[in-house]
Amino acid sequence: MKNRKILSLGGLLVAVLLFIGINLASGPLLRSARLDLTQNHLYTLSQGTRNILKKLKSPITLQLYWSKGTARNLPGLQSYAERVKEMLQEYSVVAGPKLRLRTIDPEPFSAAEDNAVRYGLKGVAVGNQESLYFGLVALAKDGPRQVIPFFQQSRERFLEYDLTQAIYNLAHPKKPTVGLISAISMNGGPSPGHPYASGRPWMIMKQLRERFDVRPLGGNIKQVPKGVDVLMVVEPRALSQSALYAIDQFVLKGGHALVFADPLSESLPGHGMDSKSPAAESLLASWGVKLVPDKVVGDLGAALQVAVGGSSSSRVVVYPPWLSLDKDQMNGKEIVTSQLKRLTMATPGALETLAKVGTQVVPLIHTTSQAMLIPRQKVLGTERDPGQLLADFKAAGHPYTLAVRITGKVKTAFPKGPPVAAAAKKDTRGNKGQKKEQLPPQVMNSKGPINVIVVADTDLLEDRFWVQVRNFFGRQIAVPMAANADFTINGLDQLSGSPDLISVRSRGTYERPFTLVNRIQKEAAQQYQAKEQSLSAELKATEKKLNALQRQRGNAGATTLTAAQQKEVQKFRLEMVQTRKKLRAVQYNLRKNIEGLETALKAFNIFFVPLLIGFFAFLVWLLRRDRDRGYPG
Repeated sequence: MKNRKILSLGGLLVAVLLFIGINLASGPLLRSARLDLTQNHLYTLSQGTRNILKKLKSPITLQLYWSKGTARNLPGLQSYAERVKEMLQEYSVVAGPKLRLRTIDPEPFSAAEDNAVRYGLKGVAVGNQESLYFGLVALAKDGPRQVIPFFQQSRERFLEYDLTQAIYNLAHPKKPTVGLISAISMNGGPSPGHPYASGRPWMIMKQLRERFDVRPLGGNIKQVPKGVDVLMVVEPRALSQSALYAIDQFVLKGGHALVFADPLSESLPGHGMDSKSPAAESLLASWGVKLVPDKVVGDLGAALQVAVGGSSSSRVVVYPPWLSLDKDQMNGKEIVTSQLKRLTMATPGALETLAKVGTQVVPLIHTTSQAMLIPRQKVLGTERDPGQLLADFKAAGHPYTLAVRITGKVKTAFPKGPPVAAAAKKDTRGNKGQKKEQLPPQVMNSKGPINVIVVADTDLLEDRFWVQVRNFFGRQIAVPMAANADFTINGLDQLSGSPDLISVRSRGTYERPFTLVNRIQKEAAQQYQAKEQSLSAELKATEKKLNALQRQRGNAGATTLTAAQQKEVQKFRLEMVQTRKKLRAVQYNLRKNIEGLETALKAFNIFFVPLLIGFFAFLVWLLRRDRDRGYPG
């Protein structure tokens, strides 16, 4: 018996030691083991991110600045900070020694806080005016850095993209090269027939050059030169066929493009004259979209107000073809448009999807449902009559698409070969053996899925539709009225990255609300609101009665209420007390239902789950006992 006790105690001691040892060893041994059971796989990195991390050539250090002590009374931010930290740890696991993670608490007046300020992190004043820091500094071995000033919870679904982009930009520090193919003079200079043109470059060009290496390629190129990361094409219907062929081949070979096409360009002399261009239509059609010809979009729900008439008879009217679009008209799930608050467009077109091509067309911007297609001729020059447009306006009852993202495999828009102007031909002037520029062999099918953004407007790029340029002591200061430049830069920024970076999409949110609790609260709130409205109506009715009694008493010269009047007041007071009791009962039932649900959840977690585990353990013990005794089964 004594020996059995000794053996039992020895076995218990061994079990405790094994338990402690396993827990201590599990950290380093299972560090790379991952099992993501969240609904939206919040902690599972996309394949694009994994590819970028595995291709890192030089070490990168990630410094997460998180004011943990300052945020002690901010549980929501603490939870989000924990998610950011855990995702960064996942990055470190995938990248291995090429990515080092440090978490720094920049306490007030410390050297760490000085570094946070020096790196450009944004401090938010909380509590007793202490600054809370929650940002990231990514440092390369040779000095360059990328900074996320503050992790905004509003960008939670784009957390992985923001982190991956910072690492990608640090690993590829060279400015992306944007090839500009434009039929509109955006770099300044004379523009005959365009009354709004100025000699200076458009402000959008200055904004682009701060972020990209912009290379104007002209409107008659035969092929896109090497070194161009992404094309920006403005008004393809006014470009030569050779330029359109060059765009087609660039995209088929894996290049990305941001295209602004417009059925009526306010920025082009003569508004582009004719809105049709068979070659440009074929190019868009090969990608799976169609720009509705000879029609512009008007939208009463987003129409701008404009001044019409002379200086003596000027009046402000609503002009449906000029639009001011807010967040409700932008795709909040797409990185390009998710953070934009306002865009302005002028006489934009409508984009339609061609299902037979088979590409994936994702709308980025759309109108309200109070929109219609307006014949192009009605908004041209002398034909433009805002009053008549309003009188003839009939909303279609559904929105129109103004900008899209296109992905998928496509075929060339020039199945019969390059256009004659672009094809290499022998010199006919007697110079035998000499040839014009030799084009590379034509690509007939895309090597992989294309990535193109098409916008049915060019006027959003022009200064007068999005920015005010002011002269401040000889220096031009841009005061944006809309986020048109941000939209353009966002599009080029994403398209200029690698396919792996572009493949990183928005993720689900970390917050998981209790839907049943919310439903109970909403139902109770509706009941409470109905009772409250009933009480308010009774109070108003009684006030009228009391006022009437006061007037009767004043007219009669009496100083006290009659017995009948006192009875009426007492009746009101009783009704008010009863109504308040009902309100308290509704509030009590609300708390009772929620507390009952909370109690049930606690009981389930505390009792049922352990009992369930114990039941399975008991079954396993029974099976093992029967097996040891030699029973079958």
